[in-house]
Amino acid sequence: MSVSVCYIYPTANHGAHHAVFAERFVKTYRENPPELEHKMFVVSNGGPPSGKAVAQFSWIPGTRFIEHDDSGMDIGAYQLVARSIACDMMVFLGGSSYIRKPGWLKRMFEVFEKDRNALYGCTGNQGDMRMTATGPQRVWPHIRTTGFWCNPKLVSVHPMHVKKNEHRYPYEHGPIGLTSWAVRTGHQAIVVGWDCTRSLYECDSMPGGFHNGTQHNLLIGDRLTEPPYWHVA
Repeated sequence: MSVSVCYIYPTANHGAHHAVFAERFVKTYRENPPELEHKMFVVSNGGPPSGKAVAQFSWIPGTRFIEHDDSGMDIGAYQLVARSIACDMMVFLGGSSYIRKPGWLKRMFEVFEKDRNALYGCTGNQGDMRMTATGPQRVWPHIRTTGFWCNPKLVSVHPMHVKKNEHRYPYEHGPIGLTSWAVRTGHQAIVVGWDCTRSLYECDSMPGGFHNGTQHNLLIGDRLTEPPYWHVA
């Protein structure tokens, strides 16, 4: 079975902090081997990859850079790679993602083999109401898009094509977003930890998960899983 890992590397209009995020990703990737054969794709989001970016990933054999115009930011980039790369399982990692322990890709593959049609994530949100400038807004239950995986066809056939930045959040947690649409069309949505899994609708109960204490069960972290942004119940 072929496995691809796709990391989004913003190159334009995203601030210097994304260079720091990329350095952390590379460092944690090196320190925490995936323990599974795969192909690495780095999406240069907003322009051609810099010499620094190419050098950062040069130690991973066969790394391929793909250029995206940054329309829809990370979501637009995910849709591009899902349409462009043929594989059985694709892992989508955002710009602030980082690896927490060795064997993370092996663990992803273990659960994927049990149901190759499901949508999997390292973290999830069971849904809530949020106040926005235009009033209360419902957030539908969703797999968070900073670290998720599936057969790429699930992403490529989704009816919403994200070309504008304001469409990213509806894609992630709206009523016709990726997770809502996947569940409605018969796919399971599953949050995966190191030693257990939970249905998306029960993910807050995962010991050491996104909403629990030290978050030791997370395979992949991001900007909301580090101090001062501990996301705890």
